[in-house]
Amino acid sequence: MLCRIGDRQNEMAKNSSQELIKKIENRLFKLLLWPACRAYARHLGDRPADARYRFLCSLQFWKVYRFWPDLVEPCLFSEKLWSRMLYVRDPLFTLICDKLRVREYAAKKVGGECLIPLLWSGEEPKDIPFDNLPSQFVIKANHGCGYNIIVTDKAQLDQPSARYLLKKWLHENFCSDKYIGSEWGYKNIKPFITIEAFIGDEDKPPADYKFYCFSGRVEVLTLHFGRFERHETKAFDRNFNPLDLSRGFRQYEGKYHQPQNYDAMVNLAESMAEDFDFIRVDLYSSGNNVFFGELTPYPAGVSSFHGLDMTILDPILGEKWKMTRYNRPALQ
Repeated sequence: MLCRIGDRQNEMAKNSSQELIKKIENRLFKLLLWPACRAYARHLGDRPADARYRFLCSLQFWKVYRFWPDLVEPCLFSEKLWSRMLYVRDPLFTLICDKLRVREYAAKKVGGECLIPLLWSGEEPKDIPFDNLPSQFVIKANHGCGYNIIVTDKAQLDQPSARYLLKKWLHENFCSDKYIGSEWGYKNIKPFITIEAFIGDEDKPPADYKFYCFSGRVEVLTLHFGRFERHETKAFDRNFNPLDLSRGFRQYEGKYHQPQNYDAMVNLAESMAEDFDFIRVDLYSSGNNVFFGELTPYPAGVSSFHGLDMTILDPILGEKWKMTRYNRPALQ
């Protein structure tokens, strides 16, 4: 009995030590590596990465995945994703990363009925017509990730604080000012504010279906619950068979079911994905309706994946990704 207690204490001490080391490492990378990466990315401008920037980014890759990547001749999915960030300067990425302009792109591809109703858009937080908005809505900035304010009760919204936060976001460049400066698709987006209808159930946002599409075909998806509270996820294959691929992340253990319109969701995702060798298509199911969320060329960005165990999927999805060097004309 005493031996078991001692072993348990040793294990707890070991875990505590590992957590401390991880926190110190995270702090050092954020304080030293990230600013160096961003500064060098600004020096490069719209040019693809050179050997110096590739080396700096490879250090962050090593921190996330614990192996040194080949970003010149990538084989694994993670390597191809980072290689895309460093080398692919496709003008279509600027359009699809823009949360406002991508609505027009989606409407042309699959029809406007898939769009969440747009209540207002503009450049100035002071111009938001709060008095004319419904009791529930979602405020977004169009030029990055995580720029969301979900309003489930307008009467409880601190409008001055919301305007202050939006003003702060609008002065940020999500590529040049965040992380290691590698997500080029966000670099040249003109910042706007958008306000969309709230499509959740009462005060809860809808579940988020994220379809990973390769050469226009859905291969795997993750279903996300409570993304702004207790974020949990579940992974599935294209036929909605559950996969045990949520290592290192909270796996959803509650009840779930295949939506009645699941086939329509897959068809819509594949239609949206047909112009890309790889893209993640985010959709929502609300009643019989399928709503478009976003197109993501850089899922997870420079962090680890939410809901996918890449130790298993990295080589599998890497094989499915037949990388293309796009040569599209500049978009107006």
